[in-house]
Amino acid sequence: MGVRLLFGAIGLAVALVAALGLNALFDALNTGALLAGTQVLLFDTDDEVVERLQEAGAQFGDPQFSLAWNNRNDLDLHVIDPAGNHIWYRQRTSPTGGELDVDANADRLRTTERPVENIYWPPDNAPEGVYKVYVHHYANHGAPDPTPYTLRITIGGRTREFQGSLRHGEESQRMSIDPRAVDDWYPLPAERMGWAFVVMGAWGAVLGLVLALGLRLPQAFFRRHEAYDPREFNVGRIVVGALGGAVLGGLAGALGQALFGWFYGLGEDFARLVGLAMLGGLLGYGLAHCVPNLPVNPARWAGAIGGALGLWAYGWALQHYSDATGRWLVAALLGLAIGLMITLIFWAMQYALVPSGGTIRKERLSKAYRLKAGGS
Repeated sequence: MGVRLLFGAIGLAVALVAALGLNALFDALNTGALLAGTQVLLFDTDDEVVERLQEAGAQFGDPQFSLAWNNRNDLDLHVIDPAGNHIWYRQRTSPTGGELDVDANADRLRTTERPVENIYWPPDNAPEGVYKVYVHHYANHGAPDPTPYTLRITIGGRTREFQGSLRHGEESQRMSIDPRAVDDWYPLPAERMGWAFVVMGAWGAVLGLVLALGLRLPQAFFRRHEAYDPREFNVGRIVVGALGGAVLGGLAGALGQALFGWFYGLGEDFARLVGLAMLGGLLGYGLAHCVPNLPVNPARWAGAIGGALGLWAYGWALQHYSDATGRWLVAALLGLAIGLMITLIFWAMQYALVPSGGTIRKERLSKAYRLKAGGS
């Protein structure tokens, strides 16, 4: 049992290292922006500003100016169109078709911690020329200042966000926005399901590769134990096992993503539970064929249980930290659960060695009558 705990700790440790490395790689590749707008098993791709606009019943247009902040203070969005029309809370529409359709926290008795404001023009109906936009901190409703905010501007299928913070009574610098000069802005998020499979497959492949090595190599330290087979530690077996772990881990990640997408209509949490359970179960099943002394059924069920527990861990991380922390915790649970299934010291069964060098299973014997077969 002590060895099982040892390999559980090893599985946890190597999975954490793999997850940390993957998170750094994903950050460097700006994977979050690549997957924005796509439903992905272990990535939070929901757009917070868009979610708030949808909850508030806002309209979407071109151009569109949206303001979001995170307390109950009252910030106001101002836009001056090329014709000189000023749209704000005292003048909500303009003759050119622009409209302020959402104005949050204006009423002190009806405030929210997720406020948003929105000014838009219907597509293909906006005046040409330069727009001026700025933010004003109109009222403090008890939240500490300065109040950070995000200003998002969307024009011609491209978007850009600007960050700032204001104290009560302050006004941001006025920005001039020319719709003809936004080619360097980010394209609007589009569903990229193919990339979701690539990213989740890569996540599973790296985890499978690292666990295949991490759960095999330390077994070489138990050379005097009956379960040790030196053939499992030659270079060929190690390479094949590592590659097998990577391939099967990649399949586990891709299949988990597929199930998440298929069941998403039944609820995000349910879909994630199914996807993570499948990812963990298939990863455990694959590693059982790539790591010596890892039994198939226990590894498969341990992986499925670890994946299911990952639903809670991932949800907790999203609420308190980030999706990167969630991936870190899911990897740790999978590594721990599968590593615990290593049976170098057999708790329920004992083995006898035969002269040929192979092993045969004995009946359960008490410690006093354990036998070791000798040569003849």
